[in-house]
Amino acid sequence: MSDPLAISRVTRRKTEFRDRITAAALKLFAEHGVADTSIAAIIKEADIAHKTFFNHFPTKDHLLQHIVSSHSEHAYRLFRDTFNQHSDPRKQLQFCLVAIASQLASMNPAHYRELLTFYFISSASTRDFREQQKHQFAELVTQILQLAHDRRQLRTQFSIETLTEIVVGICVATLLNWCVAEDYPIVARMKQAAEFIKLGFKLGFGGA
Repeated sequence: MSDPLAISRVTRRKTEFRDRITAAALKLFAEHGVADTSIAAIIKEADIAHKTFFNHFPTKDHLLQHIVSSHSEHAYRLFRDTFNQHSDPRKQLQFCLVAIASQLASMNPAHYRELLTFYFISSASTRDFREQQKHQFAELVTQILQLAHDRRQLRTQFSIETLTEIVVGICVATLLNWCVAEDYPIVARMKQAAEFIKLGFKLGFGGA
């Protein structure tokens, strides 16, 4: 029978090494950029054996996938937590989108842009995870729209499914613009996008 304490120690040790590798990688990404940081440099910075690195991450892309997945999971939790702070669906959508934009704006722009770009264009294994997170994000947007519909705040000439796709598309487009354009005012743009959804295009929320 397996020793639970031994298993716990092994799991903790694996987590410690993974966190150590991730911290070293992020430090080097901030200094040299993602593309110009090699596995060898990360191993040296983390002060670990080559075998230890490859036991956790078969390739650099796997490490990048782990990092961007962790950040995107955090963004999803931020969206969900912000969603729970407001009862008015019109405020929920705006505050959730702006919260994500504000988080990105507070990060180091250079290497986080590289990481986010990798997230959007990487391999099939990452694409599966990306689709899962997109589905989670879309579910929250749908909840907001459904609540607005139930309160008669939503214009009904378009389906909730269509409106959800529009909101998700605008959010993704704003994130991609931040990736490719230096000094892109992501918070201001996301605020404008939220207003566009609510008022400008009149596909979102009705009422005052």
